[in-house]
This record gives sequence, structure tokens and C-alpha cells, in this order.
Amino acid sequence: MDASIHEMINYLQKYSLLFVALVMLYSCQKETKNQLLKDRIEAAVNSRQMPDPAKQLISFKSPDWITLISPDIAELNRHFEYYLPTVTISKRDTKTKQLEENLSETLGQELLTSTFFKKETTLDDICARKAINGVIVLHKGKIIYEKYPDMNPDDRHITASIAKSFVGTVIAILADQRLLHEQDSITKYLPELRDAGFEDITIEHLLRMASGINCREHLPDMEAITNPESCFYQLLEHTGLFPEPNSGFEKEFLQVIKDFGIAEPPGKTYDYTGANSVLLAMIAERITDTPYHELVSSMIWSKIGAEQDALITMASTGISGSYGPMMMTLRDMARYGLAFTEDADIKIASDRYLKEIRKGNHDLFLSKDGFGDLVWSQQYEGQGAMFQSYHWDVVFEDGDFIKHGVGGQAQYISPSKRLIIAFNSSPKTSYEENHSLQYLVRSLALLDQFN
Repeated sequence: MDASIHEMINYLQKYSLLFVALVMLYSCQKETKNQLLKDRIEAAVNSRQMPDPAKQLISFKSPDWITLISPDIAELNRHFEYYLPTVTISKRDTKTKQLEENLSETLGQELLTSTFFKKETTLDDICARKAINGVIVLHKGKIIYEKYPDMNPDDRHITASIAKSFVGTVIAILADQRLLHEQDSITKYLPELRDAGFEDITIEHLLRMASGINCREHLPDMEAITNPESCFYQLLEHTGLFPEPNSGFEKEFLQVIKDFGIAEPPGKTYDYTGANSVLLAMIAERITDTPYHELVSSMIWSKIGAEQDALITMASTGISGSYGPMMMTLRDMARYGLAFTEDADIKIASDRYLKEIRKGNHDLFLSKDGFGDLVWSQQYEGQGAMFQSYHWDVVFEDGDFIKHGVGGQAQYISPSKRLIIAFNSSPKTSYEENHSLQYLVRSLALLDQFN
């Protein structure tokens, strides 16, 4: 055999073995990484704070707590941790940011109205009727209005879907760190969804609630939360918000998502569903090898000067309630909002993140039969609602943005006006009454005194 050929064969054999060794090393590292995350999630499941029957002043069953209009709902929303397993989102050893007061003598009497909610009313009237549980308004970093009609200041009230904005913020921070890109396919991080049509779905599609995944939250006759055969109902089981099946789960959550498949191509319709939030949280966990509640602690909660730890539900599956059942005091919710403005001691929203929030697709927002077309375009008619972005429900033409919660909660942020409006509510008497401030919050933000 020619010496040069022999030498080439030896060279190829040598580097083939090296390549195989590198592949094996990578596989081992990947397996070790996956096991590390599983171990940390298992430890979190074992550390959960379990429900305390001695503190349960009411009784409820699923899905009553979502669909029922009752005075009891206020008690449940104020003390959700007494009813479902939770884990702690730690503030760590950070010092509480004290919020100075500069209370307004006139803000509570300002008339508020909108095209959607024609009845004129005021903040003071809304509070007097106990249409909300609590409200706080910060301007230029100081409290100018704060009242607690139907909760205590230290209650850790459920945020409901305001929690989704935390998922968007965690993803934004990971993008800032170049650990992901919004245009990445979700199957890059969730390989369990490969070979089923999910390859074209990007992280951005999840962020804009336009993934096309067949796990719809808003179906006729509330079927999504009343029919155990629906994908979203099973999501609520896997995340511990609804009772888990007595016999346990036949499938893992990602298999449920894969089996229900794709309803339509991504980017076509603004189709609001908590499934997008759960998948984003799982992606964040896998990139960092860190359970979601610990990510929120390190990236957000330990930086805002919170006065208390926050809480979030966690199921036995290890999936946390990243889409809604998160609990915090109202002042801490305001501190979170403040961290998007120049009044924060530590800003958690980078300039890149704020620019991304203010980029969107108005046509997608108003897609036929989409959530924006059916809800937000009506609620904010004539008030400059432009698009949904990064799990913030509405971004307005002036750069303000808002996230709502199903019980009547909201977090409104205006970096340019240095304005934060945060409030909690519960459907105690009627949906319209207990969501009145949601309907009027943009009117409040547009008052002359904030311009």
C-alpha cells in the first residue's frame, strides 16, 4: 500500500475516534445537564408549602374559582397559598426599597370614562363600592394613591395572568445574555415536540401569543376549563391548578401538547393561551438548568427591593404556574413595574427589551376572531391600542403597556410618564363591576396631570 494512503487512513481513523469521543462526551454532558434540572425540580416539589386546611375559610372546587361570581372569591384570591401547593420566589437577602409617599388630594376625584365603559366614575367611587380589592399608583417613584378596600396591605394576592409578563421578562433577559434568540425554533429547546409540525414555531410566536398550538384557552361555553378532554383543561391539571387525576398522569405535559398538535400555521392569529407561557418557562429552565421560580428570584425578585417573598404554585409534575397563579403584595407588584422605569434602583428592563416591547404587528393584533379583535380593540377603542408584545397584553401608541388578570387585576406601566398603576380585584358581584378599573385604567393614565 502506498505510504501516503496508509498515512491518510491512520489520520482518518485517529480523528474519527476523536469525533466519536467528542460526541459521546457531549451526550454525557447533555444527559448530566438534563438530570441536574430534573433533580432541582424534584427538590422543589419536595419543598412545596402544602395547603393549610386550618386557614381555609371557604371551600371551592374547580373550575368554580375561575367561573364563579361570588364574594368568596375575594378571600380565595387573597390567600391562594392556603388552598394549593406553592414554592417560594425568594427576595434573598436584598434590602426592601422604601416607597416614599406624595399622596394626591385630587386624583381620587378625577372623572374616568371610556368609549367601552361609558359610565363616569372615579377612583374613590370604585374603592368605596369595593369594586376592587386594592390599588396603588406611583408617579416619579412615589406613591400618590393607595387604598385597600377588600384586602390587607400584606396579603399576597394572586396576580392571575399578570404572571405571564414575568415569563416575558425572563425570556428577554436570556435574550439580552445571548442565551437564546427570539427567532429560534422552540424544538431547539423542546426536542420532544419534533416531527409533529412544531419546527416552524419560534420563541417570538410564543411571546406574541401566535403559535397556532392547538391548546386554546378561549373556547365557546368555557369548554377549555370545563371539559377534561380539552388540552387547556389538561394543562391546568399538569400545572396543579385543577386537581390532578387520581390515577396520575398517563402522559407528560409535552406529550399532551404534541398529541393535540397544531391548530393553524404560526403567526396567523393572536390566539391567547397560557400554553405559550408554560412552554416559554420550560425553555428558560432548560437553557439555565434552573427551575422557573428560582429564575424569577435571581433575575427579577431579588433586584426590585421586594418587601416579601412571592409565591407561585407548583404541581407534583414539577411544572409551576408561570401563566397565572403567582402571589405577591400589591406594593411589590408596583415595585416590579417600577423596575421598568428610570425611578428604579436597579432596572430589570434593558433598553433592548423596552424596544422589543414597542415593536409589534397591528394586523396580527386585530386578526379576525383573534383575542385582540374580540377584546382589547373594543375595551381600548380610541385609546391607541396597537399590539401585543412579550406577553404584555396591550402596547399603546405612546409606548405605555399593560398586563391584565382574569379576576380584574392589572399592571400598567408608562416609562415615559414614570407612572405605575397596579390593582387587584375579584369577580365578587358582577364581571363588569369588578373589572371597572381595568376598563378605565387607560383613562386614568391619560389624565393631564401625568403629561
